[in-house]
Amino acid sequence: MSVLYLIATPIGNLEDLSPRAQRLLGECDLILAEDTRVTRKLLSAFGISTPLESSHQHNEAGKAQQIIARMREHTLRIALVTDAGTPAVSDPGALLVAAAHQAGIRVIAVPGPSAFAAALSAAGFEHTAFTFYGFLPRKQKELKEALESMRGGAPLAVMYESPHRVLPLLKAIQAVYPGCMLSVSRELSKLHEQTVRGRVENVLARFAADEGLLRGEFVLVMEVPGAEGVSSSLQEALSLEGQLADALAGGSSLREAMAKLQRDGHRKNAVYAASLKLKTIAKSLLNAALDEGELTD
Repeated sequence: MSVLYLIATPIGNLEDLSPRAQRLLGECDLILAEDTRVTRKLLSAFGISTPLESSHQHNEAGKAQQIIARMREHTLRIALVTDAGTPAVSDPGALLVAAAHQAGIRVIAVPGPSAFAAALSAAGFEHTAFTFYGFLPRKQKELKEALESMRGGAPLAVMYESPHRVLPLLKAIQAVYPGCMLSVSRELSKLHEQTVRGRVENVLARFAADEGLLRGEFVLVMEVPGAEGVSSSLQEALSLEGQLADALAGGSSLREAMAKLQRDGHRKNAVYAASLKLKTIAKSLLNAALDEGELTD
């Protein structure tokens, strides 16, 4: 039975190519590469001589049909790789994978380097829910519309950007979400890897003041407003007790308020502890009012 392997390749550091990935790249009958020149350098570094063919965004539709026909006619083990990272994640590959599934060909993902996963781990946000947007539109109007559409969605938005467009993206974020918190990672896994975290205004100022930082590929992890339209920067400043109290004042039940905080990524134990503290505060206020005779039957 033919098998299509989706093999993640290093995003900068060759040591990140797993032993399993090395073995399969050497054992496969064919490797489909986004750019054969880039992949050939990788294979040469590990002494791998498996035949290469190109499969990129401009030829993927036709190439997918050819490859699937060959895999149905012969028992083949074929690996799909992109220039860096995990195939079919903001990179070519989805059409081939879909065609393989449709043809009943086994698809196996070989996990490995992923720029957005690395950036998320380095960002330091406690939220568990996020949306991956890849590259946003280039035109300013469409870019700001894309940013606006994130409002009320997942608490984190993950974006890719190139070095010559990262400043316009940061300026657009500042315009749409002033004061928001974000983390910007560049040159992940490479010698000059760097992650800058802070308010968008501070991050923008730092990159604008140093052209040397505008190199490599960028991954941005941004906190976005919650479903109620409260800015993430304000949410960060509020205690969990304060957020619960604010939700109760808005008509939500305590159970609903607690559930929302958990959906926003706060730990269940922390939310529960905050609810107990809020109850204690409310009880103390009530007792104090009764003692002072401010409440009557």
